[in-house]
Amino acid sequence: MKTRIIALVFAFLSVLSLNAQEMDFGLNLGAANYLGEIGGSSGEARGFLLDMRFDQTSFAVGGFFRYSFSNSLAAKLSVNFARIEGADSLSDNPNRIARNLSFRTDMIETTITGEYAFLVLNDLSRRSKSRVDFRAHAFTGAGILFYYPYAQANDEWYYLRPLQTEGVENAYNEMTIVVPLGIGASFTFNNKFRLGMEIGYRFTFTDYLDDVSTDFAYDPLNPNDDVELPFEESKIFANRSDEAFARGNPDLPDRGFYRRGSIRGNPDANDGYLLAQFNLSMVIGGGNSFYKPRYNSLIKRRRRRTKF
Repeated sequence: MKTRIIALVFAFLSVLSLNAQEMDFGLNLGAANYLGEIGGSSGEARGFLLDMRFDQTSFAVGGFFRYSFSNSLAAKLSVNFARIEGADSLSDNPNRIARNLSFRTDMIETTITGEYAFLVLNDLSRRSKSRVDFRAHAFTGAGILFYYPYAQANDEWYYLRPLQTEGVENAYNEMTIVVPLGIGASFTFNNKFRLGMEIGYRFTFTDYLDDVSTDFAYDPLNPNDDVELPFEESKIFANRSDEAFARGNPDLPDRGFYRRGSIRGNPDANDGYLLAQFNLSMVIGGGNSFYKPRYNSLIKRRRRRTKF
């Protein structure tokens, strides 16, 4: 299956290159953050960016190929590797502090997006020998995300998905669909190199980027309770509230809120994440029919003005 996908991608790129107007390919480097149940400043996921913990920002790196149909329209294929993380212990909400869950998720994202440039400025440096163009755009599209949530106990990291921490009936897949939405801007130098930045939010179709969604499947106060958890390690990560109460914090809520069957997450709100990245790319095929007329019109207008 993976071999077929790779072959289709190469075939797609080959067709584009034969009819190229303008293309560029390059690298992304930046940061990732997440919006979900763990950490944050509210008892539940509120669904907007202010609930993010920016001190939990991690990295995002990748590459892309962009095909420009015109000065205003382009399509881009991107592959990114990113990490998101969060911890209830960093929240300012007592309910989350008492829940005491944490995670780190590594993600591989492949997206195809369409770009619309709402602002294009050609030849900004008219008095210089070098030509600099500016482009601001909005983008959206769709993609596939593979995600692998981990948590740490006793200085060791455990992959959470096979542990089924919310019970075997709530097992989830390691793949989901993502819908990116965002804006970007770039400078193109001599129609050869492009330096830009993009910031975009990813809407997903899963609530398990952080391994948290429904109810507690285990109660540490009743360790002999009959629960459907596949491993002993599952119990460690299914409910860690006893560790929080052991610290003796008097501001924590009633311990009964963290028994088996109590609310652990919010299944009505899927997780999402934000990528903010700088990018550098090499441009090829810039002398296309869409590109030339704009430069020619600028040059002609400038020459007419100098005559007067």
